[in-house]
Amino acid sequence: MKKKNKLSIGILGLWHLGCTYLTSLASAEFDVFGYDEDKKIVANLKKGILPILEPNLETYLKKYNTNISFCFEVKDLIKDKAYIFITYDVPVNNHDIVQTGIISKTFKILTHYISSETIIVISSQVPIGTSRKLVNLLKGKGIENPKVIYFPENLRLGNAFMSFMNPDRIILGSDNLGALNKFMKDFSFLKCPIITMGLESAEMAKHALNCYLATCISFSSEISDLSEKTGANMLDVIKALKTDKRVSIYAPINPGLGFAGGTLGRDIQSLRKIAKDKKYKSKLLETVYSVNQDRLSVLIDKIYSIYPSLKKKNIGLLGLTYKPNTDTLRRSISLELSAQLKKRGGNVKAFDPSIKTNVKSHPYITICSSLEDFLKDLDLAILMTEWPLFLERSIPKLSYLMKNKVIIDTKNFIDANLYKESGYIYLGMGVG
Repeated sequence: MKKKNKLSIGILGLWHLGCTYLTSLASAEFDVFGYDEDKKIVANLKKGILPILEPNLETYLKKYNTNISFCFEVKDLIKDKAYIFITYDVPVNNHDIVQTGIISKTFKILTHYISSETIIVISSQVPIGTSRKLVNLLKGKGIENPKVIYFPENLRLGNAFMSFMNPDRIILGSDNLGALNKFMKDFSFLKCPIITMGLESAEMAKHALNCYLATCISFSSEISDLSEKTGANMLDVIKALKTDKRVSIYAPINPGLGFAGGTLGRDIQSLRKIAKDKKYKSKLLETVYSVNQDRLSVLIDKIYSIYPSLKKKNIGLLGLTYKPNTDTLRRSISLELSAQLKKRGGNVKAFDPSIKTNVKSHPYITICSSLEDFLKDLDLAILMTEWPLFLERSIPKLSYLMKNKVIIDTKNFIDANLYKESGYIYLGMGVG
C-alpha cells in the first residue's frame, strides 16, 4: 500500500478549481481539507455531489474520500495546515471585469488565523498585484518573510483532473526561496518542468498566456470573415497555418464566435485596466477585445441573410454552455444570442446535454429534453457548442421534423455534406 503523505492541505474555495485541486491532491495521498463560503456547496460535497459538471471528478471524489475532509468554519480549515490553497473561482461581470471581493475577504481572514509556517498558494485567477497585497497584509501582522506563492491554474474544462496531474509545465511565483524549494519537494509527483519567478512575473505570465490565446482567436475571427467575403475556405487556410512550425498545430486558430466564458476576457480586461492606471495605451489588447465583442453581430448578420425578419421564427440553439463537458453558463454567448433573437421577435428553444431545467436568467428559452422536441417546427437550428452527441449521424435524418431545414454551424463541427444530403441548407463559418 502506498504510504500516506503526512502533510495537511487546506483548500479555500470549492467550485471547479477547488474541487479539482481537492481530488487531485487527495489522489496524491495528502490529507486534504476543503472549505467554501457557500455552506450548501460544502454540505453537498460531503454527500459526494459536485457544484459543477466535470467528467470523472465525482468518481475521483468518492474514490479518494478517505483522504478528504470538509470544514464548515474557515478557522478550522486554516489551523495547523502545511499549505493553504486559495482556489475560489473569481467571478466576472457581463463586461468580463473581475470581481475580487471574495479574494479580498479571504486575505483578511487569513491574516487572523494563518501561522507564519504555513505556505499560502494562490491559484485563483487574479489581477497582477493581488498576491503582493497579501504579502503586505501579512507583513503588517508581523510576519517578516511571508510564505506566499502564486501558482496559476491551467485547468481545462472537461479534462481538469488530468490537466492538473499532468501539466505541460508549472509556473511558481514567490519572493520566498524557502517556500519555493519546499513546494517543489512536496509536490514532486508533478513530473514536468518548473519555472520559478517573482510574484508579479507569475501573475503577468498568466495574463500574457490568456491574452495571447485571445489574440489568436480574434485574428482567426477576422481572417474567417475575410475568407467568407473573398470566396476562400478558412478550413484550408487553417491547415496551411498550423503546418508552419512558427504557428504549430495547437494554436487556437479556428473560425467561430470568438472567446467566451469570461476566462480570456477577464485577463484582457485586467491588463487594459492596468494599462489605463499606468497611463499606457494598449492598442493591441483594445483591438483584440473589440474584435471579439463584434462576433455576435457577425452571426446576427448571417441569420438575417437567411431570414430578413425573425418575427415569430422558431430558432433553436444546439448547446448553451460555452464548452462541452461542463454545465457552466458563465458568460455564455448562446445566452447572449438568445437575448438578441428574442429582442428581434424570434421564439427561442435549446437543447444541451447538461442543461435540464429552465435558465432562470433567460426564462423565455424553451429547454428541450430530446432532439426530437428540439427540432420540431424549427425554422433555423444553430450549433453553438461542440458536444460529441451532435456528431451522431441520426440527427440529419430527423430533418423532417423541421419547418425549414436550415442549420448554421458556428464551430464547423458537424459533417456539412451529411446535412446537405439530408436536404439542409448548411452554413458554416469562414467558407465563401
